[in-house]
Amino acid sequence: MDMGLAGTKVLITGSSLGIGFAIAEAFLQENAGVILSGRDEALLKNASSTLAKKYGSDLVDFFVGDLGDFATRAALKKQFSDIGINHIICNIGSGKSMPVMEESEEEWRRMFDINLYNSVGVVHDLHSLLAANASQGGDTSLTFVGSICGMEALGCPLAYASAKAALWAYAKNLVKPLAKLGIRVNQISPGNIIFPGSTWETKMANDADGVQSMLNNEVAMQRLGEAKEVAKAVVFLSSGNASFITGSNLVVDGGQIKGV
Repeated sequence: MDMGLAGTKVLITGSSLGIGFAIAEAFLQENAGVILSGRDEALLKNASSTLAKKYGSDLVDFFVGDLGDFATRAALKKQFSDIGINHIICNIGSGKSMPVMEESEEEWRRMFDINLYNSVGVVHDLHSLLAANASQGGDTSLTFVGSICGMEALGCPLAYASAKAALWAYAKNLVKPLAKLGIRVNQISPGNIIFPGSTWETKMANDADGVQSMLNNEVAMQRLGEAKEVAKAVVFLSSGNASFITGSNLVVDGGQIKGV
């Protein structure tokens, strides 16, 4: 299916590894141009080089910096305002936290900084780039990468689950204001996704039988998901094939949660 994304430009935050990298590659497979971003310059340059060799350097840009910082976001906006951005994927996040009731105040703040406030800052400061394209008749969208941990009590770290729940509330309440600017807003909520360096890779290495037992009991499809499966869902929601979809939370979890 042609997603109609050729020639568009997509900013993917947190895209040097894992799900973010897979999202970038999925857009490149549709001949869209991508802007990778991340804090680790070496990782980001490696990701950019890998994708440029495979899909062409003309389709791959990157930006090094902490997008939790206002000045960094301003620099990104200045650098890419001339080329225009059609889609923004807010993928920055981390689920590595502390056990319930052992979290310090600093840990709560850290979890919300990573999993909520980074995205808030990106949207606040960069949504005008999307609006500029929308004003010229382009299909523009904003997609958040959330988690099923923010939707049900699944035994996830509490601070992480709370931050992801807040992210969905934030996304949902952006729908009407941004629709007036021609911007669609959706979220992807992955379940248990394995990729190099992921928590699930470590868990599988340490206790593959235990992980499989959990999957057999909790997940309808009885397996872990792959980053590329999340990426394909993100590409769909960003494409013209989803032109009448906004305010949706697309769950990609193999049938783990009970409801939406």
